[in-house]
Amino acid sequence: MVPRTVLEELCLDEDLPGKVEMSQPPTIGEHYIEWLRHSASQRRPLPEGRLARAWRVARRAARLLRKRYGVPRVRVFGSLLHPRRFHAGSDIDLAVEGLAVCDYWDALADVLFLDDEMRVDLVDPSTCSSAIWAVVEREGVDL
Repeated sequence: MVPRTVLEELCLDEDLPGKVEMSQPPTIGEHYIEWLRHSASQRRPLPEGRLARAWRVARRAARLLRKRYGVPRVRVFGSLLHPRRFHAGSDIDLAVEGLAVCDYWDALADVLFLDDEMRVDLVDPSTCSSAIWAVVEREGVDL
């Protein structure tokens, strides 16, 4: 079985606060978009230096993934690319191409422990929804 990303697991959680009822079963991409809208409406003050810190963590994660796991391409996407949307609760979204399925959980653990205040989410094209991957293709920035 191919592991799901942490984000996908959260999106599948039926007990998430703020869940919107829909007439048809939503896709993971629809849950993600719903979550993004909800997150964007919950503005919290951005601590001084948090955006710069997030970029440093993202670059460190990309270096670690290339060196330790041989990942050829890492792209950042999401709120980190949009400073006005980046807030105190924002995470770092990284699209990882070429990560072996058997290395996913180890790689995720490695990047999660890079910084005790910044959450990192790894998205792989083989396990994420086409809606999320479309966002990566449209706005992702290589690290």
